[in-house]
Amino acid sequence: MRAVFIRFIDCEGPGILEPILREAGYRISYQNAYDRRIHLMPEIHLNFDLIVMLGGPQSVADPAEQEFFKPYYDIVNNVVALPNKKLIGICLGSQIIAKALGANVRPGTKGPETGFSELQVLKPEHPIFKDIDKESIMAFHLHEDIFDIPVGAEHLLASDFYANQMFSYKNKIFAFQTHLEPTLEMLHVWQSVHKEFITKGTGDFSEIAVKQKVMAESANTIFRNIIKL
Repeated sequence: MRAVFIRFIDCEGPGILEPILREAGYRISYQNAYDRRIHLMPEIHLNFDLIVMLGGPQSVADPAEQEFFKPYYDIVNNVVALPNKKLIGICLGSQIIAKALGANVRPGTKGPETGFSELQVLKPEHPIFKDIDKESIMAFHLHEDIFDIPVGAEHLLASDFYANQMFSYKNKIFAFQTHLEPTLEMLHVWQSVHKEFITKGTGDFSEIAVKQKVMAESANTIFRNIIKL
């Protein structure tokens, strides 16, 4: 099996998701979308069993960026059409998925959502939450744009700040507005790289090491469950 991570900024990588995939027997490739000199791998949807679109500073709501995003919208539609393919989108990746599926993506009216918070598990019976015996999970946020839930999708996670934090579509496409994947090292880098953006929010950055560890416990279970579907 083969998986590809599409990165939209170099510091937002796969985090805990890469070792989970390697453990499951996946061979890993990378596509650096932030390097505009590099073209998307041809027929990427045919060459990989799993495609993961990661986070980045670009905005799906920006009309000037639509030409850049078009190949990534096409990936979503191709995965929908093909059997035995999966797609995970995280933060920007989730917004690409939402827009490709016909949902509205726009700046949130409350401004940036940053830092740690608990997310409510809306459908504990969904297979991705197997062995999650809690009503909420720890998550990390670093975004301002938000999405509506596409028609036909299942709304699975919600926060008090912005309700639409995760959805699944046909149990083959999984869109996380929130971040569950970052390692502690990634979070420290993000605090530096995204310092200006973080100052615009009012999020919780206390006890980062403790909260990252708690987050990773649930995230490992959820990502493994997605891979097994």
